[in-house]
This record gives sequence, C-alpha cells and structure tokens, in this order.
Amino acid sequence: MAKQDDLNRARERFRRGDPDGAAEILEPIVESDPSNVAARLLLARCYSRMRQGQDAVAEIEVALEAEPENTEALTLRGAEHYFADELEAASEVLEGAIERDPSAIEAYVRLSQVRTDEKLYEEAAELLSQAEEKAGEERALLALVRMGRVYRAMQGRKHAEALQLISDNEELWPESPYIRATVLSNEAVIHARQRDFSRARVLLVEALDVDPYFYSARSLLGQIAALQRDHAFAVEQLSQVVENDDTPGARVRYALATSMNALGRHEEASQHYAKALEGGLTGLPAFTARLNVLVPNPIARTAIGILLLLIIAFFLIRTLPPLVAIVIVALIALLGRQILRGA
Repeated sequence: MAKQDDLNRARERFRRGDPDGAAEILEPIVESDPSNVAARLLLARCYSRMRQGQDAVAEIEVALEAEPENTEALTLRGAEHYFADELEAASEVLEGAIERDPSAIEAYVRLSQVRTDEKLYEEAAELLSQAEEKAGEERALLALVRMGRVYRAMQGRKHAEALQLISDNEELWPESPYIRATVLSNEAVIHARQRDFSRARVLLVEALDVDPYFYSARSLLGQIAALQRDHAFAVEQLSQVVENDDTPGARVRYALATSMNALGRHEEASQHYAKALEGGLTGLPAFTARLNVLVPNPIARTAIGILLLLIIAFFLIRTLPPLVAIVIVALIALLGRQILRGA
C-alpha cells in the first residue's frame, strides 16, 4: 500500500508539472521493485519531460522486456524515436502500438506528429480525426489531440488556422503543463516567422515558466534575444541549451558565438563557431564562422577587412563608373561589417 501511495503522489507531481519531484519518488520504487512496470513507465515520462532521452529509453526498454505488448511502453518508445528525429523507427513502433490497441490516443497523436514532419499532412489529419473521435469528452485527451492539430497547422504554414485553434481551445491547455508549454512554443514560432519577435519572446518566457526543461523553446528565445542584440540574455539562455541538450543545433552554437563576440568573449566565441561548423552550418553564417575561427582577434579581422575593401575599391574604381563603384563598395562594406561583427 505504501508503494501505491508513493506512486500516486508521483503521478500527482508529474501531472502538476514537477517531473523532477516525481522522479525522486519513483527512483527508490523502481530500485526496490524492478518489476514495477507502471512506476518504470512513469519514471520514463519524467526523464523524457526533463529531456533526459537516454535515461527514458533505458526505462522503457526494461518495461518492454517484461511486457513486450504493453501499449503505453510502445507509445513512449515511439515518442522517444520521434524526439530523436528517427521518424522511420518512430512510425514503425507507433503503428504497432495502434495495431495492438486501437484506442491508444497518445499513439495516434504521436504518429500524426511523425506524419506532419514527413509533410504527409492529410494522413496526419486523418489520424487526429480518429483520435478526437476516440477521446470523446475527456478533456485531457482532447487537449492532447488539439495540441496535435495546432502542430500540424503550424508546420504546414497555416498560421491563421493554428492561431484560431489556440484561441478556440484556450480552456483546454491548462489540463497539462506539457501541452500548455508546447502550444505556447508553437504560437511563438508563428510570431517569430511573422517577425513579431517581441510577442514571440513573451510567449517563450511564459512557456519556460511552465516547463523550464523545454530546451527547443529556450533555444528559440536565445536566438531571438541575439537578433534583438540583447546579447547578455542570449548568452544566458543559449549556454543553458548547450550545457543540457545532447545535440544543440549549429544555429544555436552560431547565435551563442555571435552574442559572445558582441560581449567581447572572443576566445569562447571562436570555440562555438568551430562547433557550429562541425554541426553543418551553411551559407553566409558558415563563412562568418570560418573567418572568426581562422582570425579570432577582432582587431586583426578588422584590419584584414579594411585592407580587402581598399583593394576591391581600387579595382572597381578603375573598371566601373565612379558612382556605380561607390555604391558597390558601400554595399560590400556593409556586408563586411556584418561578417566582421559575426552577425
């Protein structure tokens, strides 16, 4: 009975948005009773919510060894494949979960997210329709399904539809801190795409108040702060992402390096520029990063830039009409300034 009481306390903490507190209760239960699949799967959910994907997978795999047909375990395993961008594996596992239990609404929603990322929007819509029909009037399940609808609309660039869904279902989002944070983050992405960075920033701060482990939201918040030249705040946010996320993206590293550069932390910036290049950074940012890695000293970079600009100006003035040459030199100078600043 004591273990069941502890399990119930853990469920309540998890439901309120405290996965860390729930995990503290669950870890001793699992240690003393390794066959307790229910506790193990709830612990996996806690680890997943805290973005400790490897720990979550470890718990799920043990549960599946004990109960290979467990629909919840299969759904959670499919979700972890999805979070790791392993879409083919996620699809296979989630389809298996639905085949075993056609009422597994969470599996339908996760599979719809896979189909959305595969740009199979009609299939995603059909899965969500089936899930909503099965959810009936149960608010928590409806919130999960409607979250999937918002994600599908947002990823399909149907921004007006996504914002309308968010507004129409306002009363459902508080059902789960995870769902509320996810919807706030999706709304922020829409506003960021529309270049309303101030609104996006407010939404992301709110999402992180609800779910401080939401590193993709923190990543976007840091990049927006860098764009707004709030470099100290950008470094604070992006450093947390780099420290806690197993695979921070190249753009995250680049934005962090740019803000560090602006704050005069050139040596640290150079290291992150190098990591961004290793992570597959492309385009003009890659050129900027490469220059900062090769010439980390800003004074030396500026001197080289001025010298190159003078050489280019000399040849342009000799070969083009003066006014055309001046315009081109001005544009090159503007671009060079951005590159030298690491922007």
